[in-house]
Amino acid sequence: MSSDLATLNSATKNLSNDLLPEGIKTVSLHPGWVKTSMGGPNALIEADESAQGLKYIIDNLQDAQSGGFYSYTGDEIPW
Repeated sequence: MSSDLATLNSATKNLSNDLLPEGIKTVSLHPGWVKTSMGGPNALIEADESAQGLKYIIDNLQDAQSGGFYSYTGDEIPW
């Protein structure tokens, strides 16, 4: 799992370095544990809440956040 996270971090950071000069912000987003067929009935949030949070982050993303990893609540997740 930690090598998967390292790969995601590297890809996100590299894309950010390459694309931010073009005005394209790149982040990784964690949707949370969502009540879906995959997340199951014990998951913590509904799909609408996750989607609204992710949309808010995308709509309000700042250049300084590019290359980061964020939860659907907007909290930065340390790599």
